Amino acid sequence: MPKRGKKKPRKIKFYKKNLKIPEGQNKRLRQFCKENQTTENKVFRKALRDFLQNHVHPVLHISHEVNTNQLSLFDFSEEDEGKQGTRISFL
Repeated sequence: MPKRGKKKPRKIKFYKKNLKIPEGQNKRLRQFCKENQTTENKVFRKALRDFLQNHVHPVLHISHEVNTNQLSLFDFSEEDEGKQGTRISFL
């Protein structure tokens, strides 16, 4: 039997975003990057990641209540519970 090769890594999607900042903030950003030996993109990504972790909460699945007008095709009556097999009641 031939050996299986390694799985191909999953491709990661990246999206481009444009950002406009004033000249003063740009000077401070460049100075910060120079002092901390990092790039502007890394600063933006880290700041965005920290903000999203602290302020955006995951959306929980909301269970929907059953409407009173929903069909009851698969509701079993109490008298059918003791019998063997499945019985569908139509009203």
